[in-house]
Amino acid sequence: MGLDAVEIMMAVEDAFDIRLRDEDMVKVRTPRDLVEVVMRTVSPADSSACLTQRAFNLLRQALLRHLPLQRRAIAPSVRLAEIVPKPNRAALLENLASELKTEPLPDLVRPQWLVNLLIAESLAAGLAVGLVSPRLLANPTGTVCFWVGAFIAVLVLVCGWIATARSCVEFPPGTTTVGDLSRWILAHKSDLANRTPGRWTREQVAARVREIVIEHLGCGNRYREDALFIEDLGVN
Repeated sequence: MGLDAVEIMMAVEDAFDIRLRDEDMVKVRTPRDLVEVVMRTVSPADSSACLTQRAFNLLRQALLRHLPLQRRAIAPSVRLAEIVPKPNRAALLENLASELKTEPLPDLVRPQWLVNLLIAESLAAGLAVGLVSPRLLANPTGTVCFWVGAFIAVLVLVCGWIATARSCVEFPPGTTTVGDLSRWILAHKSDLANRTPGRWTREQVAARVREIVIEHLGCGNRYREDALFIEDLGVN
C-alpha cells in the first residue's frame, strides 16, 4: 500500500471515527469500493429524504438569520463572496458551525493575488541574497550561496505569511458557493439523516470520501466513484 493510500485510509478513519481492516483495504480499487467498506463499518442511517436538499435548507435558514437577504437570494449557485461582507465572514462561519452543530467550517484564506505576491517577494529576496553572498562571505561555494538564498526566501515567506494573517478574508476553494457549503455540511454533519450523531447514510459517506480523496490527490476533475485509484487517480 502506497503512501497516498495510507494517508487516505487514515483520513477516512478519522472522519468517521472507525478503524478499517487491512484485509478489507487491500481489496479497495476504486472510491466506490472504499465507500462500501466504510458503510460496512459505520453505524448506518436510513433516510428517504434527499440529504443534499436538507443540508441546503438548513444552511439557507441559518444564513437568513444572520444576513439581511430575501429567501430567493440564496440559491446553490450563488457565490458566498457576493452575499457575505468581508468583515462578517469569520464570525458567520463560526456561528454557522455552532448552530448547525458541525465541526469548524473551512477557514478563510488569503486572496490568491496576495499569495502570489508573497511567493514572488520571497523568491526575489532569496535570489538577491544569493547573488550578493559572494561579496558578503569569504570564498563561498555555489552550494553555500544557494542555501543562504533559500533560507532567506523561506524566512521572508514565513514573515509575510504571519504578517498577513488578518488578510484571510476569502472563502477557500471547494466552498465558494452556497451549494459547495451545503455539500460540505452533508459530508460533515453526522446527524443530518438521524438525530443520533455518528449515523451515516451512503450519500453522506460518498460525499465525505469524495472530499478526502480529492483533497489528498488533487483529482477533482477526474474523480468518479468507479475510477481506479492507481490507473485513473494517480495513487502511489
